Amino acid sequence: MAPLRPRCDYRDGRPPHASRRAQWHGIAARGASGTARTPVITPFVAYADLHDDVLVGALLDLATQPDDELLAAETARAALALEVSFAEALARAVLESEGPFAVAARRGLTASDPRVGIARAELERLGVLAHGDAARILARHGLDDALSTQRGLDHPTATPPAAATLLQALTGAGDWGRHADALVAFHAGEGLGELATHRVLRWLDGELVGIADPDTISLDELVGYEAERAPLLEDLAAFIAGQPANDALLYGLPGTGKSAAVRACAAAFADNGVRLIQVERDQLDSLEDALLALRGEGPKTILFLDDLVVDDADRLDRALRATLDGGVAQRPQNVVVWATSNRLNLLHSSHSERSDDVDAAETVGEKAALAARFGRRIRFERQDRAAYLAICQRLVRDRLGELPATLDDDAMRFAVQGHGLSARTARQFADAYRP
Repeated sequence: MAPLRPRCDYRDGRPPHASRRAQWHGIAARGASGTARTPVITPFVAYADLHDDVLVGALLDLATQPDDELLAAETARAALALEVSFAEALARAVLESEGPFAVAARRGLTASDPRVGIARAELERLGVLAHGDAARILARHGLDDALSTQRGLDHPTATPPAAATLLQALTGAGDWGRHADALVAFHAGEGLGELATHRVLRWLDGELVGIADPDTISLDELVGYEAERAPLLEDLAAFIAGQPANDALLYGLPGTGKSAAVRACAAAFADNGVRLIQVERDQLDSLEDALLALRGEGPKTILFLDDLVVDDADRLDRALRATLDGGVAQRPQNVVVWATSNRLNLLHSSHSERSDDVDAAETVGEKAALAARFGRRIRFERQDRAAYLAICQRLVRDRLGELPATLDDDAMRFAVQGHGLSARTARQFADAYRP
């Protein structure tokens, strides 16, 4: 069965790991008649997890049974659905491995460790499959055209530098075994799974999900609030250099550019391998699991909590305090937490908190103290008329190449029609402006 796209943001047409396993052990493990067939057990040890991948699993079985028409068709269907070249898809599977070798490398391996030799041999076999054997086997069934080689590196700006370098090397030639030592260092510093190959991710239902085409924004695109962003950039530079850095809370009225500041600061250090991982409010109760998934030598990571408000019912403030202060497990040194909020005290009080004097005071005090856990607190004030117009002028000039004579009047008219003076309003005006 051809792989599906159950969620957006996937870079090669493959579903996430759990869905791949479900497909392999369910529909994909059945022949044309619907009867279950016994899959060939992969001889791989270091990369045993790759048999769970719809494409690689079918390919490994086909390599041991090259005359099996059903396996050939299954492999061709998986390859035909790819949005990247066949070689790159296999290379990505290797870099995103969460198997025994990648896990051991993450924890620390030396070049002389015999496990590296096991991985080297398996990499050689995968490289040969990616750069020749798969095409030759499928050609016996007239299906080699499914293996496109025309598509290049997918979304290169979304791929961290270390992953991009190895992808280029693995996609370019089939002697993958010689990269075994580099992969040891790669997993130690870049992590496992999609964390290793994506610059921007989401924490979703207990998994790190890579964003193939992130909504990027650069510092050059931002006008105003330079003084507010300066300490964030200083902290991030120190963090990358191995120095401790404070968690940060950006607070202020909606539309003042807090979220854009976080994304732009992270993008400014993309060449240093910085990851930005967004955690939605409904995922806050699993923050500790997210930290465990990020534990390691690297990569340097910003855990981004956008539009943070703590309601009374879930008591998520306790989970968040444990994340910021450290719970039973030691907090990873390669992670900082940046949050945005429309308020400093991060508090939505309930009726019970307002009506029960003693308990209410204690509960409100606990929640209000949450902001104190952020060592860096930066306020984004609403912009005045001059600052608002400066942003409008910059955005319109970039789009039109000139400034119409009526621009300021038009921009102010747009603002007073219920939009207000803010960076968000300025962008909305520039996008809609037709002189």
